[in-house]
Amino acid sequence: MATVNPFLRPLSELADDGYLGVDETASYDEVLGRLRDVHAGSVVVTKGGKVSGIFTERDVLNRCVLEDVGPGTPVGTLMTKAPATLTVDATVADALALMHGRRVRNIPLVDASGAPKGLLTVGRLIRFLAYAFPAEVLNLPPRPGQVSDETEGA
Repeated sequence: MATVNPFLRPLSELADDGYLGVDETASYDEVLGRLRDVHAGSVVVTKGGKVSGIFTERDVLNRCVLEDVGPGTPVGTLMTKAPATLTVDATVADALALMHGRRVRNIPLVDASGAPKGLLTVGRLIRFLAYAFPAEVLNLPPRPGQVSDETEGA
């Protein structure tokens, strides 16, 4: 039986289809409350059933706290507009390349029409890679760049 290269696995196998989604008209305080209630760090923002943006912890820090945003402000004015997205049939390699290239930690997953189908977070991707490559992960030194001067047990 052939093993499938983990980097070629479709994102449909990793995506969180229980993602949090809100309409652009939702208020800032409503969205913060929902994020807190489900212990999430991001929400997919939609307009007319299509992904129009993403609102993340980074947006809260960079746009809301520093600019003293009022609680009734629509999240559509605060979100990151036109976020990088992938389809659910894209691969793990596609997601890694996009996250690295665009410096993002959350990618909304969409169908062919742009409707949201899930959310891929960097945490979920790291857990998948740790599961796919256990020997490499478990054998990492506690400090990057650490070199042992002695053979273990000597």
